[in-house]
Amino acid sequence: LDHPNARVLVAEFHKQWLDYERVANVTKDAELYPDWSPAIGNLMAQETQSFIEHAIFEDQGDVTTLLSAPYSYMNADLAAFYGVPGNLGEDFARVDLDPAQRAGLLTMGTLLTINSHTNQTSPTLRGRLIREQLLCDTVPPPPPNVSTEAPTVEPGSTGKDRFKQHTADPACAGCHGLMDPIGFGFENFDTVARYRDEEGGKPVDATGELVGSDVNGPFDGVVALASKLASSEEVGACYAKQWFRYGYGREEMEADACTIAEIDSKFSASGGNIKELLVTLTQTDAFLYRKAGGAP
Repeated sequence: LDHPNARVLVAEFHKQWLDYERVANVTKDAELYPDWSPAIGNLMAQETQSFIEHAIFEDQGDVTTLLSAPYSYMNADLAAFYGVPGNLGEDFARVDLDPAQRAGLLTMGTLLTINSHTNQTSPTLRGRLIREQLLCDTVPPPPPNVSTEAPTVEPGSTGKDRFKQHTADPACAGCHGLMDPIGFGFENFDTVARYRDEEGGKPVDATGELVGSDVNGPFDGVVALASKLASSEEVGACYAKQWFRYGYGREEMEADACTIAEIDSKFSASGGNIKELLVTLTQTDAFLYRKAGGAP
């Protein structure tokens, strides 16, 4: 893990897990966001990769740091796009951020931008990110007769105004009730990840609620959400499971129950240390042995 190739491996895992590199191909409404471009998307991807590498190899190297660190890596162009002050140049450098506004991966420009629509945010997509990638739940697709079009943006409306129909409609509430209340916590960030206090002339309401987890309850804003998730045993177990799938190249099976339990136990005992998790993945029977007669 001290070899440079380890950094390549860790970077590749997070690219696949979060799918953040597609940010450069995202299209935004040119009238609403005239300064958005693929070049900004590429800078966001570089920001995310730089942050993850530093958090794991130079900082505490645990899941809590990934989810809660109040800093990032930017150059002058990206900082100007976000509206983050600082004396930066062309090269990426560490930038300490307002801890009341930003925290780790969940406020990265990549994840906020790809989980938004072209002209507005998407509490559904942002909530689904948490549900599936951090809690390892599977959200079923919508029924075939249900419209999946984004709501119309009426003057003076907010994201909560537009998406509340999802949880009010009994046909939609079953699934959207697991995603949208989480996604509402991201409403301080617009569709291109810039912080805002108002939308449509109204104060942003970023209160949300987590359900179906071991850290259920209300929260106000994404920083509070990140804090709750960082303390979650389920999130730690899900992160370890995502590494299991990536490292072993397959989904877990019933026969892996003991292996998964061993990995979870050691990962938890290490305080969520990611390097220790990678070592643990190489010490299981599933890694060290194969069935007799198996292919070489």
